[in-house]
Amino acid sequence: MPAFRRAVDTQFKRLGISAVLDPDGAALDVLVLPSQPDEMVRMGSMQILDETGVFEIRIADFTGYGNGTLLNLSGVLRKVQSHRVADRRRLKTRLDTIEVAAP
Repeated sequence: MPAFRRAVDTQFKRLGISAVLDPDGAALDVLVLPSQPDEMVRMGSMQILDETGVFEIRIADFTGYGNGTLLNLSGVLRKVQSHRVADRRRLKTRLDTIEVAAP
C-alpha cells in the first residue's frame, strides 16, 4: 500500500467520526471527517445561515453512491447534496450535506 494511502487511512482511523451510509438500504458503517462548519453569508444588512455540513469520506467507501444518499451521524440524518473528489490522488471524496428530518 502506498505511503499516502496509509496516511489517509490512519487519519480516518484516528480522527474519523462513525457514521452509517444509506441507513435504510445497505447500512454501511463508515468513518467521515468534518471538513467545514456552517457558513454565514452577508448580503448588505441581511445575514443568511447556510446550514450545510461538509464531510470527507474515503472514496472506496462512497463508490456506488451519489447525490441523494443518506448519511446517519449519531442519530442525525443528513442528505448528500453534492460530492466531489477532494484530493489529487483520488482517495477522498468531499460530501456537501444538509440535515433532513427522519422519515
